[in-house]
Amino acid sequence: MVSFGFSLLKHSVRGLAIGLFCVSAVAELKPIPADSSAPAPVVPESELPQDMIKAPGVANAAPKDQGPQKLQALVQLHTAEELRSLLSRAEQIANGEAEYNTDEPIALVLHGSEIEIFKRSNYRDNKDLVDLAARLDAFNVVDLKVCRRWMGENNLSEGDLPPFLEAVPYGGEEIQRLDGAGYAYF
Repeated sequence: MVSFGFSLLKHSVRGLAIGLFCVSAVAELKPIPADSSAPAPVVPESELPQDMIKAPGVANAAPKDQGPQKLQALVQLHTAEELRSLLSRAEQIANGEAEYNTDEPIALVLHGSEIEIFKRSNYRDNKDLVDLAARLDAFNVVDLKVCRRWMGENNLSEGDLPPFLEAVPYGGEEIQRLDGAGYAYF
């Protein structure tokens, strides 16, 4: 009985040590720079506890019963599917169908290959998505910004994109500016 108790205690302490190691490792995670070529690991939002769905170092947006918030969408995958999902989520928030409440447009800073979707020459292939973005921008649901640095590196000019997209010098700095201005991720 004593050896069983010691064995159980030893495994409990080992489990606690592993748990503490995991917690400290998570606490040490740093965001991947926007210009990093390494893909970011993605865990589906549905698999995370609601209190963990937030960007590193930024408070999660408060529930809508706590008054209006300033929100921004976090673009990670740089795909059409992700962009459609973020725009649809922004529309749900604007329609009061989500747990957030905002009086200001939701900021979306595009800083990767998703900008290609908006090229005038790609409009036919992406009409539904571009039209959704234009409609949400026109009704002040979202404020779409594109990274001028990424555009320059990929031979795109502002004239290649629809006029509702606002170019900012560097997407990473714009995201940090929004963080500093109190914009929470949804």
